[in-house]
Amino acid sequence: MAVRKEVQKRPIMKTRSKRKNTILLGSLIVSLCGLYTFLQLDKLPNFKTIDAGKNNTELPLGQLDNKLIELGLTTRDPINIRNIRTNSQRRLHGRFLHITDIHPDRFYEENAPIKNLCHPDTEESNLQNGGKNDWSSSLAPRFGKAMSGCDASVDLMEYTLKWINETLRGHIDFVIWTGDNIRHDNDRQIPRTESQIFEMNEIVSGKFRDIFENKRTADPRDFDIEVVPSLGNNDVFPHNMFSLGPTLQTREMFKIWDVFIPQEQRRWFDRGVTYLKEVIPGKLAVISINTLYLYKANPLVDNCNSKKEPGYQLLLWLGYTLEELRQRNMKVWLSGHVPPIPKNFDKSCYDKFTLWTHEYRDIIVGGVYGHMNMDHFIPIDGEKARRDLESLKDENFWFDELNEKQQPLDIYQYAEAASEAHLMGAKPVNKVSYMNTVKEEYYEGIQKELELASSTENPFDEDQEENTNSDIPADAMKGKKKHKKKKGNKPTKDEIYEKYSIVNIAGSVIPTFNPSFRIWEYNISGINNEVLTTEDYKPWDDFFADLEIKIDNELSSSDSSGNSMNIMKGKKGGRKKPDKTIPKKKPAECPLGPAYTEQLFSPTKFIEYYADLEQINKNYLSLLKDGKNKDEAAAEAFKFQVEYTSDDKPYSMKSLLVKDYLNVAVELCDDSTEWTKFLDRAFISSGYSEE
Repeated sequence: MAVRKEVQKRPIMKTRSKRKNTILLGSLIVSLCGLYTFLQLDKLPNFKTIDAGKNNTELPLGQLDNKLIELGLTTRDPINIRNIRTNSQRRLHGRFLHITDIHPDRFYEENAPIKNLCHPDTEESNLQNGGKNDWSSSLAPRFGKAMSGCDASVDLMEYTLKWINETLRGHIDFVIWTGDNIRHDNDRQIPRTESQIFEMNEIVSGKFRDIFENKRTADPRDFDIEVVPSLGNNDVFPHNMFSLGPTLQTREMFKIWDVFIPQEQRRWFDRGVTYLKEVIPGKLAVISINTLYLYKANPLVDNCNSKKEPGYQLLLWLGYTLEELRQRNMKVWLSGHVPPIPKNFDKSCYDKFTLWTHEYRDIIVGGVYGHMNMDHFIPIDGEKARRDLESLKDENFWFDELNEKQQPLDIYQYAEAASEAHLMGAKPVNKVSYMNTVKEEYYEGIQKELELASSTENPFDEDQEENTNSDIPADAMKGKKKHKKKKGNKPTKDEIYEKYSIVNIAGSVIPTFNPSFRIWEYNISGINNEVLTTEDYKPWDDFFADLEIKIDNELSSSDSSGNSMNIMKGKKGGRKKPDKTIPKKKPAECPLGPAYTEQLFSPTKFIEYYADLEQINKNYLSLLKDGKNKDEAAAEAFKFQVEYTSDDKPYSMKSLLVKDYLNVAVELCDDSTEWTKFLDRAFISSGYSEE
């Protein structure tokens, strides 16, 4: 019997071998034919090939340019580059998508009462309303209503992603997606459950995978357009609360985001849901930061000074990773859900995070965040962050796991932060007041600094120069560069520009106002001029394996005397140990990066898109009356349009360097008309006011 089986296997193996060779030969012929066709097509005049999702679409050059102009995008030729990891060719457009806060609600129902959070009426909800069912109140439209306090309908999410897929997919290089993919926990009749949160995260993740994956391969990790997700405060259970991993939630999130997360970072992701992803291998990366570890409203974290705190460990990882990127001469975007501003972060976490962005300004391109549902920017001062940290003189930068010098977040501060986080899912209130506070606390402060710098910068004083250099022959002074002088120790404008970085806070898909998202354009000129080799650097697998050991050793290290309080206070017998979550100053030889001077990867323009829900819903109902079915009416009525671009009037930005943002901040303080327009855009052209 055994002999018979062996005899039967041999001809089958030969047949399979022949069939396999035939298939391989056929595949090679098809591939060569396809390559020849592509090369011939590429020679045709006035044509470009673009990737439009599932289908390749060929448009005449003029039509393509018109389409880009209609979308507010800059018309320019894509650039082909070689992926140094796979040796494959890739086309770059110099654009990426930032999308955030989708908040799909599967309980949202068209024509449900808006007063009931757009959920169907129940006996319990009627009792809450005193037994009254006010049918005269506003009802929920299919795609949602701005400023209603409801989360996004599933249709709003579906048609938003459909529009992106059909309209923008072929014109972007990567996607930064900054979380909150779950409804808010604001309906006591339908409390959220952990399983519902995991399930919806998986559904939304699957939609991003389906849109941006490479349809030409079977590899689930092969993406035409890389996607970089971040964890939102509503993506966890209970909302805002997230502890240091490994936990059930960190493991589940890895399973859900498995195709997006580099495999060599799986172990660290399981600890902290923070990771780095190369979006242009060897040249440009995005760091996805779990901002919940720095967030005031998370009751499971206290500060970023103690080694036991998740925020401390996150910053430790961030520091080593940024330094590795610097050594590799790569540039990086920072991304996360909760914006790193004093309103949101614990004081020690804010100061340290801000200082990292400042001291690595040679490689950090910028930071993009969500959570607040308003389109605006906040400049943060790196030098002030260092001064505030240095003011802790009795610590002298020495902290450890028993450092209780900074008390845990005051319960009232936590309650206030948690309340504000809850209000993110409610009908917007006091948003004009908030924006006025931004103007007063940030923009007006910058205005005063720049005005003072202007008043102290004087043209070259020839008489003073003559007196100063009276013993130097006149001919020896010829050709000497004359510099502007400043009085006292006041900083120059350039020094002021350099100490700031910009926190970009995005509008959201959830209709807190109108749904919106942004396309960023960046400089890719000369990207192929740089010679890249990987031989000089250890593989990322080795780096992150070593990094995990290094961090574990750092966290487990203790004072030689056994008294860790000696480390903090520097008592006799104690050995001071530096806090490695505070960066050293940027080396003088490192030039300013893409956020400060125009160079490769500098952001050049952004385009803000929005869905005018009032008009969309009107058009949808009108099409239904004209006899179209629901799907036909929805497909025709739903669309995003350009709300504005960064170079639009009244405050045009010719580029998106830090100095451009600061100069706009000054303009907004000087001109009430511009400020009014800025507020209108912050609220996504929804007409929101507090009157």
